[in-house]
Amino acid sequence: MITNQQLRDAFLSPQMKYYFDKKLAPLTSDEVDIRIEETLKFLNMAVHCGGQIPVSREIDEVWHYWILETAEYQKLCAKLDGGLFVNHSSNDYAEYHDSNAKNLKIDLEHGISFLSSYVRNYGAFEQNRLKYWPVATYLLDIPGWNLDKLNEWLASAFQSGKYEAAE
Repeated sequence: MITNQQLRDAFLSPQMKYYFDKKLAPLTSDEVDIRIEETLKFLNMAVHCGGQIPVSREIDEVWHYWILETAEYQKLCAKLDGGLFVNHSSNDYAEYHDSNAKNLKIDLEHGISFLSSYVRNYGAFEQNRLKYWPVATYLLDIPGWNLDKLNEWLASAFQSGKYEAAE
């Protein structure tokens, strides 16, 4: 498992931490760290999947800020799993080719697969991080589910490759 501290140590320079603290003010430095960590988790796994981004607007915002520092973003992508540049395109741009681009939803199976990979690589979801993963919050709306049940199910879904509801 990769810890949050390991993520920051591997991918976040002091200059970028300073930059994010300034850009995301008045958030606390701890909350900025959480958003950076969740962005790094997403970007590190993004090379393995396509489709709509399975993260919240807050994480997308951190991604946008990183992209604005193009040299730093290029260095980051080179360090990510696979070493490939992670492209980003807005729905407004995509709408030129597909008038339905803004209406596309995250595929549930794709989202669950992504969340299962999250649990396998970074450990169980923590309560203060769920809000950044829309599919996870959606799954918690299942009657009788809680954070422990979600994490258990995601861990077993990854191992089995099945996404059937746990009883």
